[in-house]
Amino acid sequence: MCKPNPLKIVDIKSNSNETPKEFLNALTTQGFVFIDGHDFTSKEVNTLFQLSKAFFELPMSYKEQFAKTEGNTGYISFNRENLDPTRKNDFKEGLNISDLNLVTGEPSSEAPVPDWIKEAERYELVTSVIRKFNILTLKLLELLAIGLNIDDTETLKGRDWFVSRYRPDAKSGSTLRFLHYPKLNFDSNPVGEVRAGAHTDYGSMTLLFQKQNQEGLEIFSQISGKWEKVPYIETGKFPGMAPPIVMNIGDLASYWTAGLLKSTIHRVRFESQDEKQSEDRYSIVFFSHPNDETLLEPVPSDLIKSRSKSGVAKDTKYITALQHLHRKLASTYDV
Repeated sequence: MCKPNPLKIVDIKSNSNETPKEFLNALTTQGFVFIDGHDFTSKEVNTLFQLSKAFFELPMSYKEQFAKTEGNTGYISFNRENLDPTRKNDFKEGLNISDLNLVTGEPSSEAPVPDWIKEAERYELVTSVIRKFNILTLKLLELLAIGLNIDDTETLKGRDWFVSRYRPDAKSGSTLRFLHYPKLNFDSNPVGEVRAGAHTDYGSMTLLFQKQNQEGLEIFSQISGKWEKVPYIETGKFPGMAPPIVMNIGDLASYWTAGLLKSTIHRVRFESQDEKQSEDRYSIVFFSHPNDETLLEPVPSDLIKSRSKSGVAKDTKYITALQHLHRKLASTYDV
């Protein structure tokens, strides 16, 4: 029996003139959407999940040698993060790979990336998918700009407004993240265990692969006003391609558009024993951020202008993408 799906599925390979409108509509109503036609193969995504699982099975003593410190790269141990300050810390572990050169897909040489990841075949896969995530991000940003009908300037076409703020060789907060949520032990864990507290994402957009029988993502629907489960969708339109990827808007895109694009609250919540949450959850996430110095100023679109004028003083000083990221990380890690 198919699980109900609260999200639209948008085929970005379609050449239809309606695709940008369909994409924009999903992001102004739910803030989340399934993207089909993304060009990730089933083989490479399955291999990436295998790599992630094998990493988290390594001894804790090894993983903690590469613990995240003041930056945003490294291993994050159980109960280290607190995405929802009204709840206890999140019982999950993760590996962040940040400080990326998006031309090569490689992190900075100073980033504490585990040697295990840097083994030749593994590293080739990781850097390849980072480049593909960035390419997909740029395609979605262009589609979004078309949907918003951003104004042309003397030097820039409106469709390039977002992309121009994503120079691939410049510093940004973009991050590849592996996550592991152990399955529930029903003798010691309550039913409906929240493993990632309710939060919005920090960047401009997020791309996420999840696996069958490892669901747990829930969004607080902008339409129904209640928590709704995001299911796993097994297949899309294209043979050999990985299932549709979950995409959602983050805080930066919401700021850029004066809230027109919804940075929707979401969480990871494990099911009750009766609903058979029998497997650990693994997810592969790419958090896309513009270049660090990018100002969170209003997008020059007629859809935004009337919204952004309300309550904004003429001498408003917009913060940068990096300043916003630092504030959110300080809250999450209590530093």
